[in-house]
Amino acid sequence: MKIHFRRPQADVIRFSLLLTCFTLLITPLASLAAEEDPLDILNRMQQTVRQLSYEGDFVYQYGDVLNAMHINHDWQEGNEREYLRTLTGPSREVVRDNFTMAQFDQQKPASVSERRRRNAPTLVTFDPERLSAVYDFRILGKDRVAGRETTIVLVQPRDEMRYGHRLYIDSETALPLRRVVLDRQGKPISQLMFTSISIRKLGDDKRVPETETQPGPVDYRGKWSFEGLPEGFVMEIHDSSEQEGVIRSEQFVFSDGIARLSLYIEDRDVANAPGQSLVGPVGILGAEVDGHRVTVVGEAPIETLKHFLKSTRLKESP
Repeated sequence: MKIHFRRPQADVIRFSLLLTCFTLLITPLASLAAEEDPLDILNRMQQTVRQLSYEGDFVYQYGDVLNAMHINHDWQEGNEREYLRTLTGPSREVVRDNFTMAQFDQQKPASVSERRRRNAPTLVTFDPERLSAVYDFRILGKDRVAGRETTIVLVQPRDEMRYGHRLYIDSETALPLRRVVLDRQGKPISQLMFTSISIRKLGDDKRVPETETQPGPVDYRGKWSFEGLPEGFVMEIHDSSEQEGVIRSEQFVFSDGIARLSLYIEDRDVANAPGQSLVGPVGILGAEVDGHRVTVVGEAPIETLKHFLKSTRLKESP
């Protein structure tokens, strides 16, 4: 099945950024104690995937921008359903379940699309050994978020190619209640935090779902090469859009297990001019490469996006 996509515009990126950061935040963890090794905590994350039901409000901040959303997440008999609604700015709603995602926008027609789990960034689908090659982990202490006690876990990159993360994890239920993205100097770039939350107990279905695994590398054999990517990044997704049997645009998604970058390659006659911008922690960088428009979008420093552009080249003709 071919997936049709468009390079995201600024307003769409902002809304997608909020949803992405929330997805990274809400992955449920196992119960933890302050003396535990943080890598052991990450290993147990995979055992409690999406089994908590809860409802609350959270805010997302970057720079002078502050947005608020309402979330209702329900888990019943192995079925997941999630409802999100904006509380500030344009009215938008998103309804997601195990298979589909519906979006409602007062300024645009409603849309329904297939929800592919492997496309959803989350800290629960990870390989501890893979992450340990490029990140360090440690427990910083305790704090309170939304009136609840939390344990602070620091995810610190070992190089300058990715951002750090500070997670505030509920001590009772192990639900992350706050996530702060940190720059190279350890200063906050953005943060997402619950202001109120009601966590419901598990339902009658006590079955533990199958552990989700990190998507494996894509066996891509197309006309593009990506040599010399930053350490730890592998291609996890490749989609293309065809017109009259000819591929006019392609999308590649690369991940190091936490950070994810989307790379769009389009024909010059259908693409917009490349540019550079930052929307919170998400960078957008475009350039012309071998007669095509290439745009990189992702939660990473601009220098990392430049590295991806330099690594993108057309393969030589046989």
